[in-house]
Amino acid sequence: MRTATDLIRILAGEIGVRQCGTAAAADAADAIAAAFRELGLEPRFQEFPLLRYDAEEPELWIDGERWRAGPCMYAHAGECEGVVEELSDGLWAVGEGRLARSIFGRGPIPFGGRFTLAGHIATPPTAFLSRADSTRLRPGQHARLVVRGSFVDGQRDRNVVARIAGTSQDRVVVGAHYDSVWRGPGAIDNATGVEGLRRIAAHFAGTEPARTIELVAFGAEEIGLVGARRFVADAQDRRSLGSIAAMVNLDCIGYGETLQLLCSPPALLDRAREAAARLGFTDRYQVVTELGQDAGTDHLPFAQAGIPAVSILHFPYEEYHLPEDTLELVDDRRLEDAVALGIDLVQSLVDDPVQRAA
Repeated sequence: MRTATDLIRILAGEIGVRQCGTAAAADAADAIAAAFRELGLEPRFQEFPLLRYDAEEPELWIDGERWRAGPCMYAHAGECEGVVEELSDGLWAVGEGRLARSIFGRGPIPFGGRFTLAGHIATPPTAFLSRADSTRLRPGQHARLVVRGSFVDGQRDRNVVARIAGTSQDRVVVGAHYDSVWRGPGAIDNATGVEGLRRIAAHFAGTEPARTIELVAFGAEEIGLVGARRFVADAQDRRSLGSIAAMVNLDCIGYGETLQLLCSPPALLDRAREAAARLGFTDRYQVVTELGQDAGTDHLPFAQAGIPAVSILHFPYEEYHLPEDTLELVDDRRLEDAVALGIDLVQSLVDDPVQRAA
């Protein structure tokens, strides 16, 4: 039998980098399914097609000096050269190419960010700067940006789904994504969330809750919440979206500066604040709460569909999306507290869901 922390070790230590659509991501899905089976659950795979993008390290030269840069996931390849033009806060143009400021972490992180809003295949050659380098970039400097990467079609990815049957077919979805980013072992983001999902499953396994609890390990979160979007779209297709009473998501729960609760609608935000206070977390942590209607976590597609949804995070942290996001960062206390809060909210929503926003 695995120990409680084995999913973190298996995902981030043994498997390591697990970008969506890769053999490593498939291994991660299999490991999660095996963990569900050990709890007496019967997991299934929800497969979906995927256009994978294999990034290479960008080259960025500013006035003849080589700068570090992180790749944008799903950016077209290209070589761009010219003067730097400031477009908006944190975004610059180099010809048709783009440079963007990393909004988290200490390095130039691989990220998708705002560019996925225009569609993955519409993203121009783009790279990310560290926050420190973005402060020394000036309009009028000469830049040369080389972005290399390739689109790989014919790929598939999977959500891992298991159920704890309740007395009602109405369901509370509990989720966490298992994929990581380019060169990132993703111990915190998001092996900790998957381990939290397993612990919540273990807590409720063998019970008969008032509503069904559906446990979902999402694939392809890092490229635009694709697994979660596919799950919601499938529920819409099957006319079963109305049976989802609420959604609780765990992301980056084992490390980080603040305890963040991203919720929609306001009634769920109030309930999450009350739970954090009741458990003593408002004394232990700086608790940041917001409606999070534009947050880049897997609760968002549910909230956009009108389903009460919350993401629990400990965030931010300096190693985010970097190769340094390793097992040594995991803080057991933060992990345990996030799981306790997740269990509290799941039980509350199973017993008494909040009303959907009008």
